[in-house]
Amino acid sequence: MTPRIWIALLIGLASSHATAAPKTAGNWLQVETAGAAEDTVARVYREQLLSWYRTSGSMDGGELDSLPQTDYFAFRPDLTSFSIDQGEFAGLWTFAPPQQGRWPDSAVQVIDHSDANQYRIVARVYCNPATAACRKLQAETAAMTPPEPFTDTESPSYAAWRRLVEHEACTPAPKDMPPPIYPESLARHGEGGRVELRLLVNPCGEVRAVRLSESSGYPVLDQSAINTAWRWRIQSDRQATGALVRVPVDFVPPKTDGASTGRFDRAAR
Repeated sequence: MTPRIWIALLIGLASSHATAAPKTAGNWLQVETAGAAEDTVARVYREQLLSWYRTSGSMDGGELDSLPQTDYFAFRPDLTSFSIDQGEFAGLWTFAPPQQGRWPDSAVQVIDHSDANQYRIVARVYCNPATAACRKLQAETAAMTPPEPFTDTESPSYAAWRRLVEHEACTPAPKDMPPPIYPESLARHGEGGRVELRLLVNPCGEVRAVRLSESSGYPVLDQSAINTAWRWRIQSDRQATGALVRVPVDFVPPKTDGASTGRFDRAAR
């Protein structure tokens, strides 16, 4: 028996759309070049990776004790993005993946400088300006999509960010809404429920913000739906603007009639 997950897409919360592209488009981002700072990049990456191992539960005590003496970056070279909350290096860091047993030598630090009235992001690029790879990284950073600010959702700065998302340039692609993982331990005991999410999507249906509107009563189901929603594309064509949409996700335990297949509805916008 396979547990079923139903997802229906309901429109109705997109009550306030901008009628034209914001005048401040393009002025929200300041890109800075920190220059070649391989030692700094490697140190920050190493500290964050160590912290991840210590809190992820992926290692036992003995393995954790040996980490400082181990080339542990080889275990998870896919871990290249970390959020640092405090201190000199606060911000969202994205590192170049470690290659051939070497620590990353370049990274981008995204810092939210928004206040209640102004949406403002600073992106600091750490790389060697003399290299083609660095110039490419700088260009990609300058073209980055606007990240969600930490300001109140009712503030002018948050509204400015939302207008950027609703009018951002994007390329249509096939709709893609894979179902979230339904933990077998919950499904086996008949534990399910509805998770209701609120998503802010751009004109091509790519998800830019996820909010939990209604809990299923099971945090693990809520988190599974949230994690998966970040990867969704809810439509295959380009709309005039983005939208704020509701998505109910139903985790339906398997019936006792031997049903072995589930149903997953990818409703159109």
